[in-house]
Amino acid sequence: MLVSKIRSNKITYTNLDPPFNMNKESNLNDKEIAKPLGAIDNNFTLDKSRQEIKFVVVEKTGRLWPYHGDKKALSASTLTRILREIEYQEIPEYILLKAAERGKNFHDIIQEFAQNGKHPSFVDLIEVNRLNKLDKRIHETINFLKKNKSLKLDRFMGSEKLHYVFYKDELLATYVDLEFHDYIIELKTSNIKANKSPLALLIFEIQLLIQYLCTGKNVYLLWSTGEGVIFDEFQITPHALKILDMLMELVKNGDDYSPQMKKAIIQKILSSYSAPKKLIC
Repeated sequence: MLVSKIRSNKITYTNLDPPFNMNKESNLNDKEIAKPLGAIDNNFTLDKSRQEIKFVVVEKTGRLWPYHGDKKALSASTLTRILREIEYQEIPEYILLKAAERGKNFHDIIQEFAQNGKHPSFVDLIEVNRLNKLDKRIHETINFLKKNKSLKLDRFMGSEKLHYVFYKDELLATYVDLEFHDYIIELKTSNIKANKSPLALLIFEIQLLIQYLCTGKNVYLLWSTGEGVIFDEFQITPHALKILDMLMELVKNGDDYSPQMKKAIIQKILSSYSAPKKLIC
């Protein structure tokens, strides 16, 4: 549960129960975070106090995305674009596209299982050596969800719901993979350099952080490797918030920064980043 106190129409999170175990010296109370404004699904309603937020259908995806005035809400993808360009610059585009397609197929099947319990027949197989890599990940993930009764799948609220929040006067937004009554699960299958690269882990940590800020719910990582499932709690840290602030500043003022200034900011981020143990395989 999240304990909060209201200050000038904002919410300062002052007590974070597990999995967000905060060090008392973190002084997270100084971080004022606006209350999550709501969730959008097929029957969404708009908070009357935020009617200045409008929603635009993104042509490429067909999804709704929030705007505040004429300003598009920031996403994890936007904030980490320059990091991803560095991380994946040597990987051919066709490999990245194939990985994205496999990831979408994985998500669709896991989300359908969470919604109605349906799954491919191979999920019931005992012997999996003949399955391809994607099917192995689907097999182990669904069986993990079936066996872990503590997850309370009957409290599933939906998938691909849009959440948004004002953080330091900037509108942030995200879609979540699996949402339950008091927590969300982020699904991960990609293993492109992620097991060894601090930069890849930083990109993913920022994504989880934005999901936490936008939903106010506990965030869990379910990482399917094909050789077992990693299920862990996301640990929010003051340092991660500082990196988020730096990335927001970089996006906000990027047009005014020279390439040298951008490079210096990125170097500062990377030099100060220590990959969280909870996200390392």
